Amino acid sequence: MKNSFRILSFVFAFTIFASISTISIAAQKVAVPDDCPCKRSITNLIEAYSNDKVFKVLIDEAFKNMQPLPEGYMKGGNPWIGKSFADLIPFFVEWSSFLPEAKGSSDNGLKYIEQMDVFAYKNPFGRAAFQTSPGVEIFDLFVRERGEFLSSKASTKNVAKWLADIRIEKEEYVLPDPTAADGGFKSYNEFFSRKFKDINKVRPQTMPDRDYVISSPTDAIMNPIPVTIVDGSTQLRTKGTQELNIKELLAGSRYWNKFVGGTALSCILMPNTYHYYHAPVGGKVLETRLVDGALIGMEDFPKFAPADGNVGAHGASFGAFESYARGYFVIDTGKYGLVGVVPVGLSTVGSVVFKDKFLKAKGPVTIKRGDELGHFLYGGSMVILIFEPGKYSSGAIKVRLGNQIGTFDTDSND
Repeated sequence: MKNSFRILSFVFAFTIFASISTISIAAQKVAVPDDCPCKRSITNLIEAYSNDKVFKVLIDEAFKNMQPLPEGYMKGGNPWIGKSFADLIPFFVEWSSFLPEAKGSSDNGLKYIEQMDVFAYKNPFGRAAFQTSPGVEIFDLFVRERGEFLSSKASTKNVAKWLADIRIEKEEYVLPDPTAADGGFKSYNEFFSRKFKDINKVRPQTMPDRDYVISSPTDAIMNPIPVTIVDGSTQLRTKGTQELNIKELLAGSRYWNKFVGGTALSCILMPNTYHYYHAPVGGKVLETRLVDGALIGMEDFPKFAPADGNVGAHGASFGAFESYARGYFVIDTGKYGLVGVVPVGLSTVGSVVFKDKFLKAKGPVTIKRGDELGHFLYGGSMVILIFEPGKYSSGAIKVRLGNQIGTFDTDSND
């Protein structure tokens, strides 16, 4: 993989530096509370820093090379500037049991995710630390342990507050116990992955019998991806142009070359919305695959998720997603060619979940536009739609009369 190769090359060169370095690797005396949901992974982090010389150097150099964020992007600027490894441990301890809260049209669901992503902001040491061993395994374990916490009863503490917000539109969802303030949900993840009572009523498909219509796969912020889709052999990079390596993104699918020269859309899911994704077109699912990958380490998170909230807008870099945890569906629409649907687990989402009928299929699976494909659990997540050349060329999203184009901003939950 192109991104992985660059990171590994960087680490190899840095290993040589570390092998001749005289930097001390004395253990840091940092205690992890016994009741911490992620005690094992955080303990592993401390041990790796104490015993793995290369990992320690990467972490230390990451802190030395922290970059200022764009002005006004985050209150107080980059929170890692002036910090050290000793500050990383309490950060992970606090994050391990963090439960998001909503306030009007906004929420703090990405609080720790954003801070972890800016750890790698224009910082090759920060990216390499958690995208190569042992950091990648430690962070993967952290995500799994935090996922277990978010699937426990203890994680329901703030669910009642979310359901009290009219923007959650709880009346449209299946609630285990509609009379309970917390809806009877047994965990935050159960609340997060809630399902509609009647999806055909609350999210009806536009003219379901018209095969030329492309639907949004989920509730999302949508933008065209302004990149050139290239094959795996392309070396040339044009100033101001971010290439999307389709072969890497589709993990070597036998259909990847069909999309070379094609177009793509990004669909970014927000923490307070519906987290199932559906077929944007009808046809036959020819291929389905889940792909392991990194869960953190975007080079320029502020550019991808700007302060104005237009996530994935023009100028955002999508190249990092070639190496992120993800999956893909290749759908044959017939006369409109193949369409790729790529759910991506952004920033700590290790739970890209597909319906069993696709994973266990022995041959093509016929689907209708709007059929459920899978879902995400808590974290940042997106779906990328990919089209063959000449099949979808619009540089803007087209909407019809009466469809939502946004919601008013407010600090109130009333």
